[in-house]
Amino acid sequence: MSAEAHANNNTARRKFLIGAATGVTSAGAALAVGTSTPAAAAAETTDWFDVTQHGAVGNGSTDDTSAIQAAIDAAAAKGGTVYFPAGSYLVKPTGSTPALTITGNNIRLTGASSKSAMLVKGGDGILMRMSGTPSAPSGSTHRRYCSVDNIGFNGNGKTGLLLELYYANNCTVRDVFMTSNRDICIDGVEFWDSRFYNLVIESCTGPAGSSAHPNIWLRNSSTATAGAWGYSTDNTNQIHFVGCRIEAFGTGALWITQGPAGTNNPNGIHITDCKFETSQMQGGPHLKVDSSCKHVHASNIYAYAGNFAPGYSTPQNIITWAGIASSLQNVLIANGTTSTINAGVLLYAGPGTTAVLRDVVGLYGTKPTGTHLYYEASSKGDFLVENSYGNIGGQVSGTVPTTNQPGTPMRLVGGPVTDASFTRPPLDGTTAVDALNKRLYVRVGGTWRWTALQA
Repeated sequence: MSAEAHANNNTARRKFLIGAATGVTSAGAALAVGTSTPAAAAAETTDWFDVTQHGAVGNGSTDDTSAIQAAIDAAAAKGGTVYFPAGSYLVKPTGSTPALTITGNNIRLTGASSKSAMLVKGGDGILMRMSGTPSAPSGSTHRRYCSVDNIGFNGNGKTGLLLELYYANNCTVRDVFMTSNRDICIDGVEFWDSRFYNLVIESCTGPAGSSAHPNIWLRNSSTATAGAWGYSTDNTNQIHFVGCRIEAFGTGALWITQGPAGTNNPNGIHITDCKFETSQMQGGPHLKVDSSCKHVHASNIYAYAGNFAPGYSTPQNIITWAGIASSLQNVLIANGTTSTINAGVLLYAGPGTTAVLRDVVGLYGTKPTGTHLYYEASSKGDFLVENSYGNIGGQVSGTVPTTNQPGTPMRLVGGPVTDASFTRPPLDGTTAVDALNKRLYVRVGGTWRWTALQA
């Protein structure tokens, strides 16, 4: 084949492929398969529900509540995807009735992206309810297998939740952006087996000094009144947060607690590669795990306390850690030139339990008004704290335990061991080996005591 013929053949082939992709051949005839655009293809399927096709406008001023709810209800019949094209969708709660309610299982809400498709709260109240009912301990009445992704929630300076997750399981929140809410953003009660990936929350807070308005609250119950909505004697368990970011919050980022009712334990919570950063503090802590919790593990965490919100100036404990069979590790706690931190970590260990901290470091621009670690006086259990220190200020205070408290890993020293053998003052219970004279040293009551090692 000549070069000219070869070139003509390739040109014809490209024209055919382009025609196949667009639904039109090079001769202008429509192909029997395919559609002209992905949107058109989606509109023809029976499990895709575009909110604009149900009347939503997305201009930020028209009330789109009824139109979006109609799309959700249509999907609820058998499950499917509710789609939000780029736009600002104004939705309005009414009293105690949420603006939007997920009325079935197996529903996915997805948008064009977390910043271009935005739900905007038009009044105080709950923006979205993704909740079942509490009547069946098996979870059969839970809201199940639902997800939210690539969409934004704007609280618009209003109060009330952005996303309620009561009596729900096997749900996923992915690539979601939340902002400007004057209340809790996500509240989970009796919430199981679910995941949060790349969730971003910015500029949300409760009232100044509040002890009940973190950005995310996982708990077993929200009320102490038996039979009331949010009352549960079951628990929240097996929840993962991966790569999430919470910034510019006022009254705490993520809390995991028992709640006001029941004696069951929140458990199996995993927090990995997350960032909690704010210069708008008016309460705290950033991360809280109370003594009712079991098997909570947080790793690779950055917690920054840069400054206070206007009118507030009370230093806070940044992390309170009291979970059973739990661990906090690979954590950096930092601040700047403002004295924002009381203690980097407040520690509690219940009877028969051990609180585990590894590589929890304070990189402070301004030293804590207390110390890097504070040990609760009521602790009855043990502590395992390794390589956890602040760069400036006091290291530990409170009721420092006398059992199972190594403070720093064992080290080898070429000669008699003293406090000067360490870069920071070690705690009682710290051990070290004099490698030169073959002696094992233990620090007891501020004094180093030794015993000879077997030759």
